[in-house]
Amino acid sequence: MLTATRDEGSLTLLVVGYTLIAAVLVVIGIDVSKVFLAQRALSSAADAAALSGAQAVDRAAIYRGDDGCSGLPVDAGSATSAVDASLDDAAGDLQQTFVALSDPEVQVAGDTVRVQLRGEVAVPFGRVVALLLPDHPSGQVSVSADAAATSALSAPGC
Repeated sequence: MLTATRDEGSLTLLVVGYTLIAAVLVVIGIDVSKVFLAQRALSSAADAAALSGAQAVDRAAIYRGDDGCSGLPVDAGSATSAVDASLDDAAGDLQQTFVALSDPEVQVAGDTVRVQLRGEVAVPFGRVVALLLPDHPSGQVSVSADAAATSALSAPGC
C-alpha cells in the first residue's frame, strides 16, 4: 500500500533559495558596476591629462630646429604643469568616485607624454567584499589607468 508523502514547505525553501541567489547577483552586479564606472572615469581623466601634456611643446627645441619631423618635442616641465592643471579640473568628479587618489606619475620622452593614475574605490557592499576577499580588508578596490599621447604637431615642410 502506497502512502502519500507531504510536500508542504518545499516551495518555500525553493523561493528562499532563489531569493538568496538573486540578492547575491544584485550585490555583485552593483559592486562590479561601481568599479567599472570608476575605471572609466579614471581612464578618461588620464587620457585628458596626457593629451594636455602632449600639447606642451618645447619652444626652445623648435627654434633650434631639433628633429621637428618626427613630432614636436614636448617640454617636460610644461607637460607636467599641463597634466596637473588637467587633473585639477577633473578633481571634483574624481573625488566623488574615489576614496583616495595617488599622485600622478608623468613620464615625458621626446614627443610622448605618459600619465599613470591610481585610486581606491569604496564599493557599496564593501563589507561583503572584505569577507569574500581577505586581501581587501577595507572593502575598497584599487583601480589604475595608464594613458599616453604623442604630439600630433610637426614642423613645416615635413
